[in-house]
Amino acid sequence: MQQEAKKPRKISTYNMKGGLGKSTLTGNLAHALALLGYKTLFIECDMQRNASSILKERPEHSLTDVLTEKVQLSKAIHEARENYFIVQADRNLDEAANYIVMKGWKAYTGFKRAVQELTAYDFILFDYSPSWSAVTEAALLASDELLVPCELEPYSIDGLIEMFHKLREKLDEHKLEIAGITPTKVDFSSTMTHQYLQQLKDTFKDKVTPIIRQDKQFPRSQAYRQTIFEFNVKSKAAQDITELAKFLIKGGDTNG
Repeated sequence: MQQEAKKPRKISTYNMKGGLGKSTLTGNLAHALALLGYKTLFIECDMQRNASSILKERPEHSLTDVLTEKVQLSKAIHEARENYFIVQADRNLDEAANYIVMKGWKAYTGFKRAVQELTAYDFILFDYSPSWSAVTEAALLASDELLVPCELEPYSIDGLIEMFHKLREKLDEHKLEIAGITPTKVDFSSTMTHQYLQQLKDTFKDKVTPIIRQDKQFPRSQAYRQTIFEFNVKSKAAQDITELAKFLIKGGDTNG
């Protein structure tokens, strides 16, 4: 559990490949951490806004308002559930990206500093669209760690290594520690799944997290605007997300 003088873990869930369920993973992971007693903030950097659909009402301010310096970051934080807070994206994130490009380094450092001032949280999680933008770059620069969802399929390891190289090039001297590499949509009925999983573990060792199995409960919970823990806490999906949350908790000290 939390202690005094804690430092938030700032973790980005990112992969340049789409279709991995990043928003579903991150939103439910945030709720899992909250249920385990950790005050968690989810910053949504994807204009599709899938994760923030659980909000009962639309917040007055969005991430675009923060990035364009219309409001302070603290003003855009909305309590979604007990211990679980969200900064919602909106359809105008392109406007925010253009603003960041126009303002340059001042905008990047300003957002990073704003995130650093949020010392009341144990975890700050960032979610993204697969496409690269100035918003993506600003949020990654405000993060310290990277959680990478991946599918167990041919050449996935090569794709991950290539992505890490590209991130190092784009982020220059900013280093992101790997919090974990998470196999998602895992289906053991496929004969090659075990082999691909072992290859992933052979390459990335203890950075491979507990798996997230394929589960139809995920889309069903979204249809009801609920997290998986509200929709079916006994589901495979809820069990797997909880194990991932525990992995992250054990992997770092939230007290700095």
